[in-house]
Amino acid sequence: MKKLLLLLPFWLLATSALAADEMLYNPGFEDSSSTFLGTKFESWYTTGSVLAAETTDKVEGEQSLKVSEAPLAENILYQEIEGPFESGATYRLRIKYKVLTSQSGNDLKLDCFWEDPREQEPTHDIDKLQTDFFTADTWSEKIVETTYPEGATRFQFRVLISKKVVVLFDDFSFQKVEGTDPVVPTEPTLTVSPTTFTELSTQLNTPVAYPTVTLTQANLDQPVTITITGKDAKYFSSSVESVTEPTKELIFTYNPTVIGRHTAMVTIESAGHYELTQTFSLKGYCTDPANPPTMTLSPATVPAFTAKVGETSTQKVTLSSQNCIDYIYASIEHVKGEAFNISSTFFIKNSPNIITVTFAPKEAGEYHSKIHFTTLEGQELVVDLNGTATEGDTPVEDPLNRVFNWDMSNPRTQLFETFDGAVKNETLQIEGWQNVTPRGERPWWGYEADGEKMAKATGYMGQVSSQESVEMWLVTPPLSYNTEGKTFTFRVKVENFFENCPTKLELYYIDTIPGEPVYFQPIEVGIPTTPDQNGEWNEIHVNLEGQDIQDVFFMAFKYTGLWGNENAATYYLDDLGWGRTDLPEITSDSTQVSMVATKGRDQVSGKITITGKNLNEPIKLSLGGANPSKFKLSAQSLPAEGGSFTVTFNSDNTGVHEAYVKLASRGAADKYIPLSVLVKEQSGIDESDVQTISITQWGQRIRVSADQLQQVLLYSASGIHVGQYNAENGAIETPELSRGIYLLQVTSAGASTTHKVIVR
Repeated sequence: MKKLLLLLPFWLLATSALAADEMLYNPGFEDSSSTFLGTKFESWYTTGSVLAAETTDKVEGEQSLKVSEAPLAENILYQEIEGPFESGATYRLRIKYKVLTSQSGNDLKLDCFWEDPREQEPTHDIDKLQTDFFTADTWSEKIVETTYPEGATRFQFRVLISKKVVVLFDDFSFQKVEGTDPVVPTEPTLTVSPTTFTELSTQLNTPVAYPTVTLTQANLDQPVTITITGKDAKYFSSSVESVTEPTKELIFTYNPTVIGRHTAMVTIESAGHYELTQTFSLKGYCTDPANPPTMTLSPATVPAFTAKVGETSTQKVTLSSQNCIDYIYASIEHVKGEAFNISSTFFIKNSPNIITVTFAPKEAGEYHSKIHFTTLEGQELVVDLNGTATEGDTPVEDPLNRVFNWDMSNPRTQLFETFDGAVKNETLQIEGWQNVTPRGERPWWGYEADGEKMAKATGYMGQVSSQESVEMWLVTPPLSYNTEGKTFTFRVKVENFFENCPTKLELYYIDTIPGEPVYFQPIEVGIPTTPDQNGEWNEIHVNLEGQDIQDVFFMAFKYTGLWGNENAATYYLDDLGWGRTDLPEITSDSTQVSMVATKGRDQVSGKITITGKNLNEPIKLSLGGANPSKFKLSAQSLPAEGGSFTVTFNSDNTGVHEAYVKLASRGAADKYIPLSVLVKEQSGIDESDVQTISITQWGQRIRVSADQLQQVLLYSASGIHVGQYNAENGAIETPELSRGIYLLQVTSAGASTTHKVIVR
């Protein structure tokens, strides 16, 4: 109990009774012991989780509790509190937490209840004690108050941790609330709870409400506004649009008028205190009972396959759908033997999809498999596959493929490969793809990590010392340029890269015209090639719109490097796509941020608003570049629909400091916002009079803001006067400007400064 003993003298100065009020044993997780199953924390119990002591990242004391593995769908950390309880008393429950590995925000829940032997199911204060999901990637706290119900004998203090979540806990508490006035904050505060919601479902023109949201605010000089944005915002509404009360309950409603899946972003903010801005997403989907989602296959019955062992037989079928509100997914169930595979497991809704079914037996006999097609709210479609394999003419071999085969028949207008059929550290074999090894003895492999399958290329061989080179190609099936979506997408990660590493991964465009040599064109797209990019997935989108592209072409990845134990550099690929028109996208209202700061003082940027489109995962924010340690972000992640954040800068060194903000969400091209701050020496003016100026740019517009901004004069690089803008509410915004270099003369609090901005 080291933490409690260390804090006891301080508590005694405040109140002699407070220590006795704590009803949890080992609330700070200081008492622990190691076992072969992990770490055991005195008086705490868990179902499924593996626990560990964390000594560096904590709130107070010597250590915090780390849930390092959560393998179950619902993992519980709990303690029983047996009282004594006081009749009519109010008790305050508190947990402090920090989520290290999130599952799209669905990470933690309170799952507490009062245990009453007279009740089969707990009911008292369940709406408070059993919460919706919540999360935070910095140390945060969750506080709930509950009253003691007469007859209850125990309180079950329980926290639910979702599968695969890694989280830190510290400084838990369960205490009776004494009749003292609460501490009134003097700093501006704005809290909103809850901020995560499960997706709602409803039917056309049938409104449905989300759980009540409680807004609490203090010391704000402007009203709190509630804004709903996004392409589907018209289907969502809030019970109020502005709040001035200290506490207000908000009701958000989903009322769709068209079928489909809908999302919107809620922004709750107060002008002048954008660092307190709260954003969260609302999701829902709508069906029409008169027109349910349907899927059909043509032909409805797939003819039986026949093939010799070591050979393949293929058939093409067409999957059609109507009224679907989400993608269609396919999986194969092998009933008898494993010889069937399909060209894709992911299909666009409400559009014909051609599927290649391949029968590739390795042993003689009868085979039977089933394809299961599923979509949200649709009835599952099950298709039987039957095949007969006879003895082959030659033994089955699996040699390395040394030559390319440029078969341009049946080009695909759409492709989305997630490598679901890959087998870890075995040769990658995908219908229609080429895995070619011109040099060396290692082809592209399949790989699996954290439940995700992917393609892997490496020349590493642990027991071999060699300077021989390897070359391996992964080539897509033929692609058709005659499709609406003309962006090639993929995600890539490198591991074990080192300085001056000879390994390289390149993207190639390939076309072939009969009678002419095959055309190979490398494309520079920013595939990671530095050690500081190790272990980080990069989302890359290559827009081929308007390029000199043949009607049928190939895309390929070429891995080159050394063979042996001196080259552990490994590249991974996943989510390769072509032809999609619903690409995930991240956009920002600021393409760059430029500021002027005073040495040793905080400089805060204006609000930067991010919008997500077709995203399924939150947007992660990170800093990189030359001087990232001098910058701090107000948020580490934003909802999939987007949100806003600010950048705080502070440095004791004069001169120009540069960094960038990276915005990433799976499936969307990574976005970078350059940051540039000029730090000047403090003048003889009193610090309270020094004005901070924020300059942001989005598109071809410039925004300038400062506490006492008066006027901005805009000049071209040659000194021609372009415009004059008088400030309103401490900010100005220019119209769209031509690309080029501009000089801004900014007048704030009676003083003028000059800034250079490049509009690209």
